[in-house]
Order: sequence, then C-alpha cells, then structure tokens
Amino acid sequence: MTVTFVWDLDGTLIDSYPAIMRSLEVTYAHYGWEFDGEKLQDYILEFSVGQLLGEMAQEHQLDAREVKTLYSADLKKRDRELQLFPEAQTVLDWTRSKGVANHIYTHKGDNTQHVLKMLGIESYFTEVLHSQSGFARKPAPEAMDYLVEKYDLDRQQTYYIGDRKLDMEFALNSGVRSISLTQSDSPDNFFIHSLYEVPPKISISNL
Repeated sequence: MTVTFVWDLDGTLIDSYPAIMRSLEVTYAHYGWEFDGEKLQDYILEFSVGQLLGEMAQEHQLDAREVKTLYSADLKKRDRELQLFPEAQTVLDWTRSKGVANHIYTHKGDNTQHVLKMLGIESYFTEVLHSQSGFARKPAPEAMDYLVEKYDLDRQQTYYIGDRKLDMEFALNSGVRSISLTQSDSPDNFFIHSLYEVPPKISISNL
C-alpha cells in the first residue's frame, strides 16, 4: 500500500498564527475583553481557537456561535496575509516524486480550498476536509475513518502531520501514526523541528 500523509493546515503548512492572533485581537476588542497575546497563543496551541472562544462566550454569557462567527468573518478577510512555510513546498514536491498520497483535515473553514489555490498547492491534495465538511472535530477520529474507508488506506502507513497536541491525539485516536512539530517522540509519534525532517523520518522501503 502507498504511504499517505494527512495534513493539518494552520501552523503546519501555512504560517497563519499572525493572522489568527490579529483576528482574536479584533474579537476581544469588540467585546471589551482584555487581550494578552502571548497567553492566548499558548492556549490555542495547547487546545484550539474554538475552545477558547467557547469558554469566553460562556464566561460572559454570550452566544458562542455569534462570537465564533465574528472571529471567522474577520479571519476570512485575512487570507492574503497567509504565507506558505518555505519548507512546505519542498516536502510536498518530495511527496509527489515518491508517490506519497496527500490529504488535508483542518479545522479551518470553507475558505480552505481558496487558500490552497491562492498559495499554489491545491493540486497536491486528493481530498480536503475542513470544519464545514460535516465531521466531528479533532480529536474525534471520524474524518480519518472516512479517508481510510474511502481510499482503502493502510493505517500503519498513514501519518497525520500537525503542530498541536490536539493533532497528535487525533492521530492516536484514529489508529494512525503522528508527526508533530511540538510533541515529543513516542512509540506512536515522530517529533520534528521543521517539515524538512519529514523525508528522513519516513524510511519505508516502498517509497
């Protein structure tokens, strides 16, 4: 079976955290909340923007959907601020040369395909799943189960690549291997400092 990569997007393939933080700042200012950028970035790396906004909405007795909609609307205006990590193009070219299949599962919204096209990497991915694709959010394994069944993937040769603890948990819950930009090495996870380290980590004979 072919080796398969399923990719997270924000913070993994694209440098989106500056835009995310600016949209959070706009959202916090709208509601008059105190904004501590460093603390909030640490939080969303550990958990997620959705969880952060949900908790803030609950604390201030607001409709979480309204808060998240305000944030998402501002973030969508910032698509042009997003940048592809330089190493991402190199690694995607390597996957193409080795016949590695690529998919995406991201919590990003329905502008995901537009962002991929804008950055010139849309053609590398067989299927792109996002927050409006109808699957349970990470770390629930539903989206990965769908990809495994549809494409007859071998879980032992499927890797989920991400930058947060949540991404590693998603991989473990899905029964696939994890490649993480933040989480330590373990029997089920490869830690990497940058995407340039992906090819050396994947030393599989049929590549």
